Amino acid sequence: MKTTSCSIALLLGALLLFSAKVEKDKSDLKKILTKSFVYVPSGNAIVGEDTVAVNGFYIYHIEVTNIDYKEFLADLKKEGDLEKLKIAMIDSVRWNGKNQLNEKYVQFYHTHPAYNEYPVVNISYEAAQLYCEWIGKKYEVMHSRKLKFRLMEKAEYIRAARGDSQSTYSWGTHYLRNQKGQVMCNHTQLTGEHIHRDPETNAYQIKVARMDHNTFMDVLAPSKSYWPNQFELYNMNGNVSEMISEKGIAMGGSWKDPGYDVRVESERTYTDPSPTVGFRFVVTPVDN
Repeated sequence: MKTTSCSIALLLGALLLFSAKVEKDKSDLKKILTKSFVYVPSGNAIVGEDTVAVNGFYIYHIEVTNIDYKEFLADLKKEGDLEKLKIAMIDSVRWNGKNQLNEKYVQFYHTHPAYNEYPVVNISYEAAQLYCEWIGKKYEVMHSRKLKFRLMEKAEYIRAARGDSQSTYSWGTHYLRNQKGQVMCNHTQLTGEHIHRDPETNAYQIKVARMDHNTFMDVLAPSKSYWPNQFELYNMNGNVSEMISEKGIAMGGSWKDPGYDVRVESERTYTDPSPTVGFRFVVTPVDN
């Protein structure tokens, strides 16, 4: 019994020390980071059939924007780091898909000031990692403190999007519209007139007789748009699928996906830069 009591005391002591460290890390980071970062407290995330404990972390409140990324590319050019610049370059031609030409976006989306506050897309997983590395170094120079800037883990994404609720979407409900009938995120809106049943196979298909700009968004929304969730995070569903630390996996669905595919758990795979995939990042102390 003495051994058990001693073990429990040691465990409680360790938990208290850990809690104190977490609070100190949170306080220190809050002093360094701008209002563009919000804190997601420790909690659980349901990942598949598993419940995963997630430590608290800071996260960029919006998807990384074109203007954010332009600063990154400008720095690489200034430093003359051609190797990294080659990896980081935006592949604008990806706006042109199969049987679809979007030349105005190829030319203007990543360069015109009108799109500065829109999420950067058409970049690779390696480019997103380089961005995280770059911004980490900038903060280290500015504040003489090493921090870990990185892509989210899947459990962190789910924790940040859903919070303490068990809702389908990050705004805390199972519905794509609010009580006023307003659409809560940027996604492809399909209704009954788009659904066709094949009489031979009895399978349901999507049919589009014409391009309706109220139904099919032909461009992304600004990174800070629609409504934030409980942690003040924007566009955790729809707009762009967000890269996570697991290469080739993006979460939350995009502007090109219907409602079922912009759920918190919605995953898509990618191999190349895409106009539907972007990213945001988290910040933790280097020893986390």
